[in-house]
Amino acid sequence: MNLTTSTVIFRHQSDIHVGIQTVSYDRNAIGYVEQGTKLVHLADRYVTIQAGELFHLPRGTHYIENSPTDPVHPFRQTLFFYTPSDLRNDFTPPQTIATTNRLCAECHNRTGVYSYPAWPVIEEFFRSVDRFVSSRLHLSNPELTHLKLCELVQLLLTRPGCCVCRPVCQAVSSGTRSLAEVMRANVLSGASLPELAAQCQMSLSLFKTEFQRHFGCSPHKWLIEQRLIHARLQLLSSSKPVGEIARECRFNNVSHFIRLFRERFGSTPASYRNSHLTDSEN
Repeated sequence: MNLTTSTVIFRHQSDIHVGIQTVSYDRNAIGYVEQGTKLVHLADRYVTIQAGELFHLPRGTHYIENSPTDPVHPFRQTLFFYTPSDLRNDFTPPQTIATTNRLCAECHNRTGVYSYPAWPVIEEFFRSVDRFVSSRLHLSNPELTHLKLCELVQLLLTRPGCCVCRPVCQAVSSGTRSLAEVMRANVLSGASLPELAAQCQMSLSLFKTEFQRHFGCSPHKWLIEQRLIHARLQLLSSSKPVGEIARECRFNNVSHFIRLFRERFGSTPASYRNSHLTDSEN
């Protein structure tokens, strides 16, 4: 999804289950699942977001599976797409952000996907957003859309322990992102190790030491593994040719990619895709 304006509200409904889909966001998203179930696929597992839950997804590529409750009750969600600059305003005092960041300092979430059950005030807020979008005012009044985002953030900050606050507050503050967050954001970016170290505000040697301590392997090995995982999910969620997927996942040599994929998953990319398509049809 390529969004070129500032804050954007997106309402989505799906009547059928279409399996895993690839979505690419060029900004962060705060979402709310009204009906159905949302799966965010990761390496060898997924994060489940149930109806009545908030969630936050960072910018980048995600593998999503939206499932309706039943034929009568479609999947329904609302997404607020925002940039950090959208949140830097007079409505959000810096001291509130600092306090929330301290509360979240011990969070051990390593998926980059945050979720939290909505509470009555939030549920009413999203009902008002539904009315707002249905009126189509958001199409001609971007300032009202921005005010809705500010209102949502303020409501989130009233709930101590709401996990969705962590990435939102980190987006507002100018603090250093954690090593894990930097790496998740750069799996497909092609950034060099010195550039990744700089994003973590570390020297290259310290970056490599901390990386080994945190992930238990070298940056190169970790990146190859993550890119193979992205390739696997691309095979399952798109009809793109193998060569195109290889290039998107930063494998410039297709033959080398096929060899690595077979070593990791036990079959060639084409065979892997065909076998899983056959399984889903049976």
